[in-house]
Amino acid sequence: MLIRSLAFVALLSSAAAANPITAGVNLGTTQSKADGASGAGSSDTMGLFGRLGFNKRVAGQLELTRIKTDPGSAVDIRTGTALLVIDLTAGGHLVPTLSAGLGFDTASPQYGSSTSGHHFEGGVGLEYRADGGLVIGVDLRMGGRSIDTQDKAQPLTGTIALYTPSTLQEGEYRSARLFLGVRF
Repeated sequence: MLIRSLAFVALLSSAAAANPITAGVNLGTTQSKADGASGAGSSDTMGLFGRLGFNKRVAGQLELTRIKTDPGSAVDIRTGTALLVIDLTAGGHLVPTLSAGLGFDTASPQYGSSTSGHHFEGGVGLEYRADGGLVIGVDLRMGGRSIDTQDKAQPLTGTIALYTPSTLQEGEYRSARLFLGVRF
């Protein structure tokens, strides 16, 4: 049993040396096609990501992102995305990338209803990878979102006002983000 455990640890450490792990944060913006056509502004985003190299040029990345909504909307929108990231060059400090992935979306207002959906996206990026492990980059993506379940607007009891439970919209969207990470 001890030999198997040591062999497993040795295998993991050699895999990490050959296939680096990157963890970091990102800040960006996103806008649906419908909002762009109507002249509405974009929404700010912030998130966390983790990337595991499968080989020298292909990696898998998981992201959790929060989309900031208008202060008066009281809606919390979060997305999770699994991506395949491909390095377009074999080395160097500046590395152009391609990414493609899929994920889930949830919007939860403070009133208890919710909206859920899924998305597919793809894009291009450029990363600066310093020798010490620091990674700084930018990426641009386009995607499409489908709404799976959505609660309808409900009247508030005792008033004539309505509230809309979500600002999560179905259709095409675009996003841009800057990120900072550490490569192990």
